[in-house]
Amino acid sequence: MEQSKIKSQAPRPTLMKLLDELLWRQFIYIHAPAGFGKTVSSLLWLEHREKQTDTKHTWVGLDEHDNQMAELCRRLVVGLSSLQSENKVLRELAAHPSFNISPVEFLLHALSVFAEKQESHIFVLDDLHNIKNPKILDLMPILLKRLPKNCAVLMLSRNLPPESFAEMVAKDELAIVNADYLQFTSGEIKTFFDKNGRTITNKQADEIFASTGGWAIGIRAMLLSEEKSYSTDLTEKYFENFLKTHVWELWDDRLKRFMTLVAVTEELTPELCDRLITDDKLLKKTSGAEILSELVRENAFIRKIDKDTYRFHDLFRDFLLNMQDDIRNEQLKKAGEWFYEHKDHYRAVDYFLKCGYINGIAKGLKLMYDHSSAHPLIEDSLDLIRMSLSSAVLDKYPFLLELQIWMAYMEGRGEDYEAHVDSYFKHLPKIALQNPASIQTSIVAYCSDYRNSLVSTTRKLSKLPLGLFSRENTPPITQSLPLFHRSGRDFSEYATDTIKKIKFLSKTIRPVVGDAMGMIECMLRAGMAYECGDLSEAHELALSAHAKMRGDFAPEFKFCAFMILAHVLEAQHDRPGLQKILGSTSEMIEADRAYFVYENYNAYKYRLSLYEGDGNAALEWLGRHTVSPYDRLSFYKIYSHFTTARALIVTGEYSTASLFLQKLLGLSERYRRPLDIIEAHILLAITHWKIGKGSLPVAIEHLEQAAALAQTYGFTQIFANEGSELVNMLHRLQKRSVQKDYAGGVSSEFAKTLYVRAVSRSKNAKGLTGGRIPRNPTFTDRQKTVMRLMCKGYSRKGIAEQMGIKPNGVKAHVELIYNKLDVVNNVEAILKIEELGLLSED
Repeated sequence: MEQSKIKSQAPRPTLMKLLDELLWRQFIYIHAPAGFGKTVSSLLWLEHREKQTDTKHTWVGLDEHDNQMAELCRRLVVGLSSLQSENKVLRELAAHPSFNISPVEFLLHALSVFAEKQESHIFVLDDLHNIKNPKILDLMPILLKRLPKNCAVLMLSRNLPPESFAEMVAKDELAIVNADYLQFTSGEIKTFFDKNGRTITNKQADEIFASTGGWAIGIRAMLLSEEKSYSTDLTEKYFENFLKTHVWELWDDRLKRFMTLVAVTEELTPELCDRLITDDKLLKKTSGAEILSELVRENAFIRKIDKDTYRFHDLFRDFLLNMQDDIRNEQLKKAGEWFYEHKDHYRAVDYFLKCGYINGIAKGLKLMYDHSSAHPLIEDSLDLIRMSLSSAVLDKYPFLLELQIWMAYMEGRGEDYEAHVDSYFKHLPKIALQNPASIQTSIVAYCSDYRNSLVSTTRKLSKLPLGLFSRENTPPITQSLPLFHRSGRDFSEYATDTIKKIKFLSKTIRPVVGDAMGMIECMLRAGMAYECGDLSEAHELALSAHAKMRGDFAPEFKFCAFMILAHVLEAQHDRPGLQKILGSTSEMIEADRAYFVYENYNAYKYRLSLYEGDGNAALEWLGRHTVSPYDRLSFYKIYSHFTTARALIVTGEYSTASLFLQKLLGLSERYRRPLDIIEAHILLAITHWKIGKGSLPVAIEHLEQAAALAQTYGFTQIFANEGSELVNMLHRLQKRSVQKDYAGGVSSEFAKTLYVRAVSRSKNAKGLTGGRIPRNPTFTDRQKTVMRLMCKGYSRKGIAEQMGIKPNGVKAHVELIYNKLDVVNNVEAILKIEELGLLSED
């Protein structure tokens, strides 16, 4: 039978009615093995909905490359844009050069923009089974639920719904349609054949159903085969042989050659096809666009998924791939070169990797994270880089050690990072000859090496001709962390001789960062003043940094300027000023499309709620940022990780918080980051204090280590920020520090300063646990008697007389009660006892 004779699909009234009835759920999930007609049935339904209700739809076909977060998010934004073609903002978001840095934030913004319109839409996600990245699968339900109710989502997959959809299934929010609903009945098979000019009897329709099991692609193959007997075994096991004998051989050599050459890519465009058929004698005068259109017209197991993109049916593409063993590597290389020329370096490396083309892998990797890349990928590129950097590639192209350095640094693998840096500088002469641009990268690598102090690093850099380097070739410095003095490097050593050290730094690196140095200088000085508790000076310097801001400065620098001012205003309890600066920050992010800073920006805003012990905010944050304490913690997410630790404390998950913070402490110590080390110890102290019982000494030990390190630099604000959470612990630390036999390393003066700052802050902040007592406090009968007498107004001497014990015994009981209630005096203890009703049973 001629291919072009398949002109009509069988109507599926029962299936159409089923899908119509499920539409109220908003989310419909169709799963069945390949060839069961998921796509065709869905297209029929979409056509049906368009005729019935004028409902628009968009179709997003997913492939293995969509396991990159950036690739998937861009696809979804483009899909949203196609539904609202007049929406200029959506088009700009999809094309923005910063998209790859923070794709989730771009997508979330696109969803909010899309939701403003009220038309009915259907958003189709095809081949969802190709998505195996657990982070994407976990995020998918969250993203989908942000679509407006008038936008239904139709998901097509070979597999059951991913585990991340379990909650939607349990809540009956996801309608599931399996293969049973997709099977053709004998009547539908007869209609399908009749509509395509192939009249069959009811008996023959029954035979076809028995042979194919109602399998759509098997029925279609049977139609094309012109078989007179319909008892052929068309199970999947024999499908390829049947397809080759009864379908493939019916095409002319030109079409077969074209399909064989282009099958290396899952998605085809006319331009890509033209490259893949270049130099082929049989297709010398052939246009990719013409043949793709011809194949679509003939229903040749191919479909058009948007204006210029086509896809073969998965089973048919598998068949084609098996036909091209002798030319596959050559075609993969051609595809890689085409993607490389179109600056899709990730996909280029993927194709070069598949065919083992080392030169291609090297040049693609170089541009994935090059010194001249203004917007390098982070998460999406790590796995591919790891697979690509084989010993063979590194032996031939040692300059790619740069990627190993960057990857280890970002992932928090300190030991590997140090080894890679040492190896890189050992081979630098050879590397520089092979890739002269590596000289500039070597400076960035040297600056990031936390084993060298910033002062000594600056001194060595001052001897180099930095003015020869282009500012455009400077990669991100802050890694989007919100405070410049706690970003790519910790600047704690600038706490002493601050002005002198910053002036020397400014003189050295100004040629690299240009006019932004004035703003950076103010940010660093403001950061040091803030950490040392000099809020007035910090405020003045933060305002100066803000005043020096220019529109053409890098968004990461502007973000840091906004954030240091926000931190100072929050510490000064200036809520109106804080809200104003947060509004300006949002405006800057929107104007610059700097959505790559959103994760840390949101982390800061959540912290403001967590400081008040807001349980709902904590649960909301953990719902989106769940990280196992057993996983390696990435350095570039360290600010978000600390927010996660705070959320765990707020929700009372103290054991998990403790494990998580121990890993954060290890990462901070490895990277020589004093402020992060102090913060980790403080949060561990709070965690163990709330666990109570035998953990109280551990809590004081962590607090003491934090205070001893902070005393070295004069840092106090990091303690004050926790407010009431540290008051009682600091009170005990202060009492310990004045004892003659104390050897803890914290002076009584500094301990008192920390205590006074925390008490002052506690008047305006509840703290992470909102004043909750440690977990499961228990009291002995004698302690309850002491508590009862305390509440009746007895002094310690009076309690001793009433109970017939010595005053020192009463003192010991009172101290234990204070510990369990997390209070420091009699008044606080009585109020807490009454508030919690601890004596109500008595």
